[in-house]
Amino acid sequence: MVSYCRPRRTERNGKSTLLHLISDRLIRDGIRFEQCSNNDSGRWSTVIRELASAPDRPLTLALATAAARAELKEGAHRPQLCDRFVVSTLVYQRFAGLPLEYLYATNRPLLAASVTFVLRVDAAPLLARRGCRARKPDWFKDRLGVDEEVGLYDQATALLTANGHDVRVMDASGDEVTLAAQLAAEIAPILQRSGAS
Repeated sequence: MVSYCRPRRTERNGKSTLLHLISDRLIRDGIRFEQCSNNDSGRWSTVIRELASAPDRPLTLALATAAARAELKEGAHRPQLCDRFVVSTLVYQRFAGLPLEYLYATNRPLLAASVTFVLRVDAAPLLARRGCRARKPDWFKDRLGVDEEVGLYDQATALLTANGHDVRVMDASGDEVTLAAQLAAEIAPILQRSGAS
């Protein structure tokens, strides 16, 4: 499992576009993998979306998200390229009030044999980019300040690194085409070692 999380979207179209750009490069290189989204794949998608719209049940949301990850992992037929993996939970469900230690313990088994890419940008450029684009109402983003969001991502990254997980932080301040090329170059050998080609 190769996953990536980012505390911001790219200037134009966000995580989905970036994931497609990476996937296109990997496919051109003959690397076989499954592309998935933690929140948008399988039977859990509707449940997660409904719970995330007004998370007055943060424990339920955290467990549903972990269940979706488990189902993706257990149903995989080849290595997966997935967005919104464990780091997102360590940020957003923590912000919703759940203890970081609990969230980590719940998701720790799902991190086995995974590589997590955290795409980092500082708070000021993140705020500027958010101000330049229309977005849907988002319970978390409407309440979570950018400084706090970046800080929570940094803390989550430090926690996973301190516990021996393979976490790679990449500068996400550039354009999405360049970033996709850099990520594809990093991800390709990981997938190849997993027997994906």
